[in-house]
Amino acid sequence: MKQLETLKAEGRIEEARQHGLLQLIAHPRHAGLHYEVACLHDNLGREAQAIPLYQQAIALGLTDESLRGAWLGLGSAYRTTGQYPEALAAFEQGLARFPDANEFKVFRAMVCYNLGRNKEGMESLLAVLAETATDPALAPYRRAITLYAADLDRRW
Repeated sequence: MKQLETLKAEGRIEEARQHGLLQLIAHPRHAGLHYEVACLHDNLGREAQAIPLYQQAIALGLTDESLRGAWLGLGSAYRTTGQYPEALAAFEQGLARFPDANEFKVFRAMVCYNLGRNKEGMESLLAVLAETATDPALAPYRRAITLYAADLDRRW
């Protein structure tokens, strides 16, 4: 892992990926290594190849921080490869484990868009915006944004 980290730090991502793949042959049950190599594939635009690596990392067991990243990476890789139901399931599993993780809510909203569930996606984004926006120009509208997030079609 140390050489892998060094290569990454030096920006030698392809070399790090190749080194990681060799390390996986020697250490096929190392969850963290699977996760790191999956991320390298993702960084290089090889999302389809990252998917089984993320899956294996999750199955082998990761620390919470890495698990959070793996669920997000898996869902994102599914989404970018057009596997929208799988992406939705991954983001929902991530949210079940990390219910306060706004990154899952935002990426899940993108998948809702891809699935034609635009209202659901927009409401989710509005909820995250209402919760996290720090722009002083939005502060007076936080209550209204929160109401719209609950039901964008509601009329008063």
